[in-house]
Amino acid sequence: MLDGNNVNDIKKISNYGKASGFLIAKRYNLPTYSNFYIIENEEEVQTLLDRFNEQNDFCMRSDTQLGNIPIGIGGRNGNRDTIFEYIKQIEEKSQELGTKGVAIIYWNKGKFCPTYDVDGCFYLDYQTKKQLMIDYVGKGWDGSFLSHGSACHETYTVPWDEILFLNDNNISKYKTSKIREYAYNQLRNARIKDLQSKYGLSSEECSKLIPNQYREIKKEYIRQVIEQVIIPMYDSPDLQRNYREYIPIAQIENGKVLVPEVILPSRLKYIQRGMQHDER
Repeated sequence: MLDGNNVNDIKKISNYGKASGFLIAKRYNLPTYSNFYIIENEEEVQTLLDRFNEQNDFCMRSDTQLGNIPIGIGGRNGNRDTIFEYIKQIEEKSQELGTKGVAIIYWNKGKFCPTYDVDGCFYLDYQTKKQLMIDYVGKGWDGSFLSHGSACHETYTVPWDEILFLNDNNISKYKTSKIREYAYNQLRNARIKDLQSKYGLSSEECSKLIPNQYREIKKEYIRQVIEQVIIPMYDSPDLQRNYREYIPIAQIENGKVLVPEVILPSRLKYIQRGMQHDER
């Protein structure tokens, strides 16, 4: 088991795509989880649960080492029993793909927001010295839809030299597209079927989670993302020196910004090869 707060584990952790993306978010003091653990088997799951014997709410995602085929098991939140189910899924998929998958168990004391109950998500694509491209999905969708390229509700393109002047009042002039109501309804119907099959939610529950009509981004969310993520990530000379592109994912959970990771080019190559469906 690797511990994100253990300096002796950092070198090994940096070999994993999503886990290293968390370390980038933490390095830049972005609003993110308190910590995470990389789990390889059921014995390590039990060790973690023994350590947090009073905690019954966990957030988990699958990961692989950089260069390996992504394991392709979607992230989820759950209880103590769910972690065992999740690691078994990863083990089975690892055997099927011939790769080595692990579970990332994120740590925050208290409850985690289910992925289907987020208030929106931003995909902030910094193309160094060129532009910032912003993709957004609204309430009921999470960041995986943006990284897969399977859903997007609004897009913005901000020239590089204008990023520092971006605010919640002038962002509209950078908007390049907004989803039409017909397309939104189609995506909404597909999302409801997805929630019913994956989580067993009723149609009534789904209708409460996903608005009947598309709602544009709230200005307060835009303001938080600009102040807490966009500006700090713009003022990052080491990233700009070493990478032509880097992408923070910013979710709105319970009215606040959370950045699970910053995607670096080592993971982008899977998207470029047309393997979006496997990356999550």
